[in-house]
Amino acid sequence: MDADKLTSIIIAGGGLVGSLTALLLARRRPDLSIVIVEPNAAGPVPDKRTIALAAATVELLQQQGIWSSLAAASEAIKHIHVSDRGYLGVTRLHAEDEGVAALGQVVPAATLNRALYQQLGELPNVTWRAGTRVVAIEQQIASAAVTLASMAETAAETEQLNCQLLIGADGQRSFVREALGIGMQVTDYKQVGIIATLQLAEPLAGWAYERFTDTGPLALLPLPNQQASLVWSVAESDASATLALTDEQFLSALQAAFGYRAGRFVGIGERLQFPLQLHLAERSFAHRAVIIGNASHTLHPIAGQGFNLGVRDAISLSDQLARADDPGAYATLADYWQQRKDDYQQIIGLTDLLVRGFSNHHWPMTQLRNLALLGLDAVPPLRNRFARQTMGLTYLAKPLANGERT
Repeated sequence: MDADKLTSIIIAGGGLVGSLTALLLARRRPDLSIVIVEPNAAGPVPDKRTIALAAATVELLQQQGIWSSLAAASEAIKHIHVSDRGYLGVTRLHAEDEGVAALGQVVPAATLNRALYQQLGELPNVTWRAGTRVVAIEQQIASAAVTLASMAETAAETEQLNCQLLIGADGQRSFVREALGIGMQVTDYKQVGIIATLQLAEPLAGWAYERFTDTGPLALLPLPNQQASLVWSVAESDASATLALTDEQFLSALQAAFGYRAGRFVGIGERLQFPLQLHLAERSFAHRAVIIGNASHTLHPIAGQGFNLGVRDAISLSDQLARADDPGAYATLADYWQQRKDDYQQIIGLTDLLVRGFSNHHWPMTQLRNLALLGLDAVPPLRNRFARQTMGLTYLAKPLANGERT
């Protein structure tokens, strides 16, 4: 590509949020040229995670014609059960009470990323640069000069592209964020998340569980074939010993922590671990650049809000750029940041409160939080408000016609 030719938008990172942003922008603004820079040479990364999609995210994917290719691999969340081990407090959410077919859907991340990749391949204004990474950024008045390098060990040459806007969707260890000098605030919860796929004696039948235990939150999400996706939060000091357990020992310890509300756990797949921390960028934009998804925020997995917050980044950014003559104009990016701040504060505040509140075992706190769970379960308007917030329905995109300005 000619370095003197001005590309409209470069997106660093072809993961879930980066690919979704590219898709929304390319369809709403076919006049914009979009380049996706993805280090993985084979296209989208083979992500091993299972993710919970909020109802609003599912509706967006339906609008974009993607959901039909995901439905067979998905499992609906029709009920959510939130409880505190050893106490009476419980809250139950039901899809029928909220007037929706499902509160959310559970899908393999790799399946969703592959579906987005295939859709992007059909768009003439999108170029996918696999096996390439951003290695330098120079912010200029009317553009950003972005230097790319091949991931191949034998390739020493670099290439420079000029763009109106650089979008950093390159994950928690974002090069774009660091190169722009944007600081990151980190809250360490001193917990480790253990993820795995469980085999169950009987299916969850659309139930998802969030159980607060002595070691931290424990979540089960329904999967096809009588399986469940597990996220078990344990103290840092216990993580190594827990991971070292045999499968039988691990299942026994897990069953003791969770109980038998979901039946017996009879098998487990590969176990992976990751530190549980809150990462929040001090701001999400700079001159001719913006960061989204995990480059801007990484949440504790409690309540399953992390990816869905990134989806709303994609929606909000595409809303702003659908109207913009200059995608990288300061006013456009500032408006995007102002719009996202309230959502960040609400969702991050919610997840942080849940982590801290349910990790505290002092008597006054246990009584307060159980009263809160009982109250939420007993008062429909409060329960409905909580459900709609976690489903993200307030932020569903209202697509404009291709190239339309408002």
